[in-house]
Amino acid sequence: MSRGLFETLYQAGTPFALIDTRERRDHVDGHWFASTNMPLSTLSRTVTQLVPDREFAIHLLDWQDSASAAAAALLARLGYRNLTIHPTARPPGYGEGFVKGEYVWSKAFGEVVAHGVDFPEVTPQSYMARHQGAPLFDVRPTAEYHQFTIPTSTSLPNSLLLANLANLKQTGQTALLHCAGRTRSIIGACTLKAAGYDGDFAVFRGGTQAWQLAGLTREHGADRHLARDGENGEEVSRFLARWQLETQDIPDGGLAAFAAAHEGRLMFDVSDDAATGQALAHGITRISGTNLIQQTDRSIARYHVPVLLFDHGTASRAAFAAFWLTMMGFKVAIARLDAPVPPAPDNHPETRPETAVPALSARQLVDRSRQQATLIDLRPSSSHAARHLAASQWRNISAMLNAGPDDGPATLICPTHKSAKDDADLLAGHGWQIDGVYVWNEDDLPPDMLQSADIDRPADQSALFAGRHHGNLQDARDYLAWEEDLPGQIDRPLHDLWHGNISAALS
Repeated sequence: MSRGLFETLYQAGTPFALIDTRERRDHVDGHWFASTNMPLSTLSRTVTQLVPDREFAIHLLDWQDSASAAAAALLARLGYRNLTIHPTARPPGYGEGFVKGEYVWSKAFGEVVAHGVDFPEVTPQSYMARHQGAPLFDVRPTAEYHQFTIPTSTSLPNSLLLANLANLKQTGQTALLHCAGRTRSIIGACTLKAAGYDGDFAVFRGGTQAWQLAGLTREHGADRHLARDGENGEEVSRFLARWQLETQDIPDGGLAAFAAAHEGRLMFDVSDDAATGQALAHGITRISGTNLIQQTDRSIARYHVPVLLFDHGTASRAAFAAFWLTMMGFKVAIARLDAPVPPAPDNHPETRPETAVPALSARQLVDRSRQQATLIDLRPSSSHAARHLAASQWRNISAMLNAGPDDGPATLICPTHKSAKDDADLLAGHGWQIDGVYVWNEDDLPPDMLQSADIDRPADQSALFAGRHHGNLQDARDYLAWEEDLPGQIDRPLHDLWHGNISAALS
């Protein structure tokens, strides 16, 4: 097994990535803490985005199955030359570094903060009894707030807190911060504490899930916002100095040279509060500070690599993200820009797959469908569920490799030319008879041959607490309990590092 592997790698202090290439459902159901999930079905795209340096030290968890072997072979074919393989297996239970769930790094960190910091909390019951006049603020990204929130709540994403302290205080009442569960409201409350905010505030314990558990109804489509245009540059400079965050100003036209001089760092543009991880020029990723802190183990796959945050503005958003990444143990610097980072150029235009397997036209695919050929759709399950060729079957490549080849030939339906080549080569190398590949283009297919249908527990989606936002109260109850239990399950040295950082920063 791999108990203690992350702790050993982390304490060595040299840059590394620890990756788990199982599909999302299996990873979420149980994995070694701090391993980054890069499923085999998306490995080519994910690893080259998160670990672009082919000489970087990658440690691969080998679950001793065909899919793990295929992942190792694919990494080698992609040019990764510093690869160490660690045979592993599932232990009897959770704890001692084996955990379940998504975003465990960030959520465990949030719980260490919650357990180590004394701040007031309000439950739905106490809110209804004594605090209904207090304003509620949803600290999730605005898009999540629009989906559902607590009635009367106003949107105020964590990444905008520092720029809106005066607006928050002007409400004149105790500000109740909430999210969908616990983590982001805890981070928001501690951001106020770390910033020296002298107004009254509290955490709304359990967020929208606790609200539903109390038998109350959420609001959908809310559109109330506290954040206002304009930022106080002097106030933000005070936060940067207070938290000893390294900051540089990049002159107009100087971004390319600056990024080249800092090649190898993890670079994020946190200027857009709605961004979810889009690729920008110069190897920079656009993601909101709120999402970056929430999804650290999905966005930051390399440990002991310095982080560089870009912000075109006063750097209030970057200050928020930098403070919390520093508390998590990352080395962070901030670069202020006068203009947005441009999008990434298309350096890899789609071409027909370079494989011995023939690439099919839409007409050829339709002919095979009518001939009742075996058509396997390898697109994400959500794409297949939304629209697919009626005669096709959705399957996952990891499951296919582990199950072994079918008796007869199969035609693959893939999302891109690159994935078509990778998938065809992987399957053919494991004994599958692949007689053609088709790169999905719905517009080229007859509408009467297309349909939609749900997939039961697909391997590329999490099934853990899946109903917590959809009325399943037991899932919501179990999810909140899972979050609170995380600090006792992760590697102890990291727990102690986080606790020490937070205690020193907030004392």
